[in-house]
Amino acid sequence: MTVLITGGSGVVGLHTARAMAESGEDVVAYSIPAAPPAPGLVLGNLAPRVRFVEGDVRDFDRMRDTVERYNVVGIIHAAALTGEAQARARPHETFTVNVGGTGNVLEVARLAKMRRVVLIGSSSEYGRREDLRPIGEEEVNVDGLYSETKFLGYRLGQRYGALFGLDVLTARLNSVYGPNTRFNPLRGLVGNTLIAHLCRAVARNESVALEGGGDYPRGWTYAADAARGLCLAYLAEAPRHRVYNIASGRLYTVAEVVDSIRRVEPRASISVGPGCWEDDPFQAGSLRGPLDISRARDDLGYAPVYELDEGIRAYIDWWRRLETD
Repeated sequence: MTVLITGGSGVVGLHTARAMAESGEDVVAYSIPAAPPAPGLVLGNLAPRVRFVEGDVRDFDRMRDTVERYNVVGIIHAAALTGEAQARARPHETFTVNVGGTGNVLEVARLAKMRRVVLIGSSSEYGRREDLRPIGEEEVNVDGLYSETKFLGYRLGQRYGALFGLDVLTARLNSVYGPNTRFNPLRGLVGNTLIAHLCRAVARNESVALEGGGDYPRGWTYAADAARGLCLAYLAEAPRHRVYNIASGRLYTVAEVVDSIRRVEPRASISVGPGCWEDDPFQAGSLRGPLDISRARDDLGYAPVYELDEGIRAYIDWWRRLETD
């Protein structure tokens, strides 16, 4: 059977395409642009099961035509404009993509009588939490424009379920990093783009010195782990809940990330000063504890596989192969 993955050329979408193909599904990766550079470096021998189709989630007719053409029976919706800084810089576009695009996905799925839709939510829906304790799925505390669009998408999905019987799950992810992360100047070096910057520098034998931020914690999650969780959510026979945290389940400070890079690459010239970026509203606003993944573990059989060193090693290796491909 065929599943459509919106945002299929992004970091979450491409790894999810691999995970779904590995599970025996055919995949249509629907996104702008149609395909990322060197997708085979992620997909490997599963590339023949993934078809890239260029399309915008705001284009209802294009999406519906794609669903009909390829006999799509379900959707994993990963397309989004991400991050609070980008949302404030491009508020209308963020709303039309994150909310309007989600509405299009749900309506296309309803008309096609699909088996399931999995929406990608965000840890930002839980807001700032200075106590850094683990956060469960019901502890929503929306306090930003980006998080508002993601929460509206979740609510819209639940409403479609209640009114039309559409099977909609939401998987809230946390700072997914790994091969195929895109750099966006509107986001800066926040979350996954920070690890991308560091790993690319190591692969290029470049030095990086961060003046501060070493004490800043984040629940970074390797892309293959997030993708595995999304695959489990999509394929689950009878999930007991409508929303699941899919994450590493723990925090790593920037200093711990740098230490990991040094373990993996002892010759790496990477350093970071202390502090927690409290003068940066976008970094400080994302301060929160790890996502509690016990619900996903109990219901879906989900557990992260990649420890930090393994994720960092795989990511640096991908950058090196990309540069020489």
